[in-house]
Order: sequence, then structure tokens, then C-alpha cells
Amino acid sequence: MDDDAPGLLARALPALVLLALVALLLAGWWLFPRFSAYMMRQNCVASGHVNCGG
Repeated sequence: MDDDAPGLLARALPALVLLALVALLLAGWWLFPRFSAYMMRQNCVASGHVNCGG
């Protein structure tokens, strides 16, 4: 049974890598609008405005 463990890992590795890539893409898709809004607010404040919507 121990001889099957490396084979199992070799077969499962591409699926694990794919899952990790999908998780990274989903995290980026979820975080990008938040970072974008944060940067827009920072630019508003940096340009001297006082009513920056937040």
C-alpha cells in the first residue's frame, strides 16, 4: 500500500495546482474592487478634497 502513495500524489498534484490557481483568481476577483475603491479614495484625499465618499 505504501507504493501507491507516490503515484496518488503524482496524479493529484495537477488537480491541486489547478485548485490553487482558481483560488488565487477568485481572491483577486474579490479583492480588486476593494483595492480600487481604496486607491480612488486615497487619490481624492491626496488631491485636497474633503468629501471623498467614505
